[in-house]
Amino acid sequence: MAVVGQVSKVSRYLTPRCISDRCSSSLSAAHMMNENSRFGILGGGLAGLTSAYYLSKRLPESSQIIVWEKAHRFGGWVQSSRVDDQTNGGSFVFESGPRSVRPKGLAGLISLELIRDLKLLDSVIVIPKTHPSAKNRYIYTKHGLQKLPSSVFSLITSIYKRPISLIPRALLTDLLHTTGKSRTRCIDDESIHEFIARRFGGGIGEELVSGMVHGIYAGDYKKLSVKSSLFKSVWEMEREYGGVLKGLRSSDKRQHSTDSNDEEKLRKTLDGKPLHDLINSSVWGLKGGLETLIVALREWLGRKPNVILKSAESIQSVDISPDSPSKVITSCGVYEHIDHLISALPPQILHSCLGPSLQDRLQFLTANPSVTVGVVNLAYRSARRINPIPPAFGYLIPASIGADLNPHRVLGVVFDSDMMPGVEERVGGEEVTKLTVMLGGHYYSTQLEPIPTTDQLITQACQTIKNQLGIAQDPFYAQAQIQKDCIPQYLVGHHQRMRELHRLLKSLNLSLVGSGYSGVGLNDVVKSAKDSVENLVNNGCSSGLEIFDT
Repeated sequence: MAVVGQVSKVSRYLTPRCISDRCSSSLSAAHMMNENSRFGILGGGLAGLTSAYYLSKRLPESSQIIVWEKAHRFGGWVQSSRVDDQTNGGSFVFESGPRSVRPKGLAGLISLELIRDLKLLDSVIVIPKTHPSAKNRYIYTKHGLQKLPSSVFSLITSIYKRPISLIPRALLTDLLHTTGKSRTRCIDDESIHEFIARRFGGGIGEELVSGMVHGIYAGDYKKLSVKSSLFKSVWEMEREYGGVLKGLRSSDKRQHSTDSNDEEKLRKTLDGKPLHDLINSSVWGLKGGLETLIVALREWLGRKPNVILKSAESIQSVDISPDSPSKVITSCGVYEHIDHLISALPPQILHSCLGPSLQDRLQFLTANPSVTVGVVNLAYRSARRINPIPPAFGYLIPASIGADLNPHRVLGVVFDSDMMPGVEERVGGEEVTKLTVMLGGHYYSTQLEPIPTTDQLITQACQTIKNQLGIAQDPFYAQAQIQKDCIPQYLVGHHQRMRELHRLLKSLNLSLVGSGYSGVGLNDVVKSAKDSVENLVNNGCSSGLEIFDT
């Protein structure tokens, strides 16, 4: 969409100090760059492919990089499918995984740099902050759909704008009694629910916050860590300023003072008006869906003589030793003399591949569960708008909505045609309205009944659309996916556990990347891969968890 001129390349963005005791005795940076080192990457999702991408850019061609993926396709949860409309011609795109990306912070800029370097800027769909889907996000209540704040900060700000008679006592405490001792030092972490209830009262959490958590984590806000969530910045405001309101008043100054040099350097290189508009947009997507990024990564890696991509080959076991190369046993063979392993597998899957001694040592890999989400894509054909709601991103359903109004445990509904217009890439046939219904998540983890089948999910999704949106028309096309264990749940204490895991990995030639550790979003995954590779090449070692070494 945007044509951007050639931009100078930044050689490095993050170089966190590596405090590992083995850095001085392990493979040196010079050795990693110049010798015939062999690297293995476990998992060919987004984290695995971007790890291979950054490694290949930094290492000599004499090195070897092997990527193993158990599925026949690469990309993991990034799944886009094009459906041909046999009746009226044309086609449309469904997303079974992420569908939009926020260009926010250093992680957002790194993702933008990646798509620029892969020459995907002409495929970018920019959704500006003035777009209806950026301004209109809803939450489903007992009284129907109500507009939802678009961010954590706008959520907190909206609370303070309530009439004084409606402000809960806990919020008044925050408003009127801001002190430097509002949170005891012994509270190193707590659940999102505990923090919100303590500062603003329980009702706000049940009605608003739990819905936002459903949309991002498909999780239970009473169990998830506030320190490792999107509410971290607000939680830290309380610690730094003694109250959230005071922190909000100081947020502009705080943001300016904490901007990293790396972010500023990268932001300056991403110049030019078209890319400037992208950086300052609400979200962005790609024509043909976000799997366009996966295809571009595969094609780029396929042209590199030192990269070997192996699909339909699952990891059976991994033998890692601090003093000798590692060995990987897959469903197709044995690979020895691996100088360094990067695991992009889900933490619990990696743990199951380790030997007994390492399983005991790295038990924190199993600390967090993951939730399963049912994703149902619906397509309606109509000459006019069938959605009674004005153009919007969609709506979320909070925990306060019981089984009487939400019997199928729907987490939220995305108005795909509104939030990412242009993803189809070509025009043909009649107008198609697309909706995506997300079901289950943490609800599936606690229910006694089995997870519904794909046919049952489609029926449940259609019933939900009829009951909640009043769309009586049946979709002319529907598909469902059961995304098993797709979103890790960072339980309270996650940061401390990852810090300890970082310490335990010091003596091992193993790095951890992906959504199981430092963020579940696309930007988080790309950044974790880049950080790990930068540390590995520059310092000769990396746990992938250096961000927790604070």
